[in-house]
Amino acid sequence: MVQAVGSNLGVGIDAEYMRLMRELHSFGLSPSGNKTVDAQRLNQAKTELVQRLQKNNENSESSQGLGVQVINQVDESEYVQRSEMEEQRLGAMNVAQLNRLYFGL
Repeated sequence: MVQAVGSNLGVGIDAEYMRLMRELHSFGLSPSGNKTVDAQRLNQAKTELVQRLQKNNENSESSQGLGVQVINQVDESEYVQRSEMEEQRLGAMNVAQLNRLYFGL
């Protein structure tokens, strides 16, 4: 007798273990099939993530405490010229004029 491939996947797995498997997949880990082992691996992955985030947060705070400043100045003349061109809408006006000529409006 032929059975569907996915028909036996959900048999015998409770909702909590399904949640554990989804969370393991979100961390890029594959479930081992043992609920307690997977729960421990998930907790370890979560604590590693928290530690990594705290370390990144401390690094960013220390760089701000040193007075590090990003030096990317915007050229004001280019900004003014670009804003004037956007206000004039030259590209849209050219397309409109060409459409008038082409369609005889």
